[in-house]
Amino acid sequence: MVLKRRTVRTRIAVTFGCAFLALGALLLTAVYLLTQHGTDALAVKIAQRARQPGSQEAQPSTGHTASPGVTLPGTDGTTITTVSRQVTDAAAQQQLLWSIVALAAAALLAALVGWWTAARLLRPVHEMTTTVRRISATNLHQRLAAGTPHDEITELADTFDDLLNRLESTFDAQKRFIANASHELRTPLAVQRSLIQVGLRDPDPAELEQVRNDLLDVNRRSEKLIDALILLAQGQHGLCGREGIDWTALVARETEAAADAARSAQVTLRLTQRPATTHGDPILLTHLVRNLIDNAVTHNHPGGTVDIHVDQSGLRICNTGPRLDDKTATELLEPFRRGPRPRLNTPTDGSGLGLSIVQAIATAHRAAFTAQANPDGGLTTCIRLPDLAGTGTVLA
Repeated sequence: MVLKRRTVRTRIAVTFGCAFLALGALLLTAVYLLTQHGTDALAVKIAQRARQPGSQEAQPSTGHTASPGVTLPGTDGTTITTVSRQVTDAAAQQQLLWSIVALAAAALLAALVGWWTAARLLRPVHEMTTTVRRISATNLHQRLAAGTPHDEITELADTFDDLLNRLESTFDAQKRFIANASHELRTPLAVQRSLIQVGLRDPDPAELEQVRNDLLDVNRRSEKLIDALILLAQGQHGLCGREGIDWTALVARETEAAADAARSAQVTLRLTQRPATTHGDPILLTHLVRNLIDNAVTHNHPGGTVDIHVDQSGLRICNTGPRLDDKTATELLEPFRRGPRPRLNTPTDGSGLGLSIVQAIATAHRAAFTAQANPDGGLTTCIRLPDLAGTGTVLA
């Protein structure tokens, strides 16, 4: 019967049996050839002694024995040699026959042992397969938990558990992102609907003018949010191409562009720079620097400062502001997470995607991005693009 689906257990059993059969056949062949060669040489010696006068092997033709239980037909040396060789051949054939039978039985036993051994060794694999089949998007918390002994199968199970941990984190982040994005997009739509209802209920020209301006502001806010979501998606998608960029000039240009907003917020921008170049997407890197500077200015206080340092080692931005702990600083990298500063639903509010966009763009450029809370308040963000520093160190 031909197996349509040969399992690992079957292959191990067949391998055990075939390997034992091949090695046994090799051993049997060697023993048979050596035994036959040795007995042939011994038969010749016996015949030679039988032809010698007075030897016990050769007696008169009256039928004396040359060996116990064997009667020689005569004292002719050729006859003695022939009989000896016939006896040797018969013994060799019997040895070969029973050796083959024993080898076949031992090979079958080896296959059964292999079948049983494979069942015990593959039992954890079957349990892992059953568990994995039950895991879906609704129960990603379930783990294989192979336990002991610590072998290759346990290592595979632990690796798969690590993969499930990453998938669970990704799914949770995706769910939070969808929920937050839905909320953020629903809010301006509700505001627009309310403004339109007010305008329809009170068609006073002055009131309509105010409604129109409010609608434009809400529309701009919605447009910025959608642009931020698109930019986040582009950063997460990766790069389509790279080109040489004057890194220092890019940072200086974005610092100058943020000067008016900083003056309005009574925040001082201080830039220290050294010549530096890099390779990447100029549009995405521009948004990266812009979001970092805007975040440092927005989450600040009157009379605060933003220190920007750029050189061949990377980019570091340190700003004053409200006190944060390390956990909060890490959470700010997630979408729609905002700092402790209270925010009102005004057109000047941010979308909570600034640092998430920075993180996505940095990852697309294989860059290191860190955000650390300052002891006296505020945040220090660091960017290191891989081709900026030969030493691989991040600014501290």
